[in-house]
Amino acid sequence: MSLNENLRSRFYNAYDVSYVVQFISKLATMAEAERRDLPGFLGEGTHFQSFELDSMSLPLAINVAKTSFSRRGESALSRWKEAVKVAQSLESASLVPPMDVINAFGLTVLVMPKGKVIAKSVAKVVDALLQDTAKALGQAGLVLDDYPQIREAEGVPFIIDWSDLGFLNR
Repeated sequence: MSLNENLRSRFYNAYDVSYVVQFISKLATMAEAERRDLPGFLGEGTHFQSFELDSMSLPLAINVAKTSFSRRGESALSRWKEAVKVAQSLESASLVPPMDVINAFGLTVLVMPKGKVIAKSVAKVVDALLQDTAKALGQAGLVLDDYPQIREAEGVPFIIDWSDLGFLNR
């Protein structure tokens, strides 16, 4: 089993949707600014706040869409979710991690393995994998319109920010 297949297997074996939804229910009662004080808050960008959920066998990143992202409207959110599903299905896109999109309690959440800073041994292959992933996304009619932020888990590099994923012709 390759490292990528092993990470995918570990993610889906560790992934307990009910536990994640329970965490989301807590977040839904708080303002975005209040969430920054929670244990496990990793940081935030323009579109998402990220939290670590580490009580599972594989630490997970719980990426919660901020109000600014959700205000794009249901049509835009549906297109983004559809683009994520297409990206997930691409076997030749090495830097696409196992992930899931959850809608619960009025929040849109992207769940994936929690990444850490890339080890030097892993960093050596990232440029080639970026090219392969961009090509696979393009062939599927997708584009990640952002600088790819790369982390790794268990020796497997992957992109951690999918907020600017979309279809080329939509």
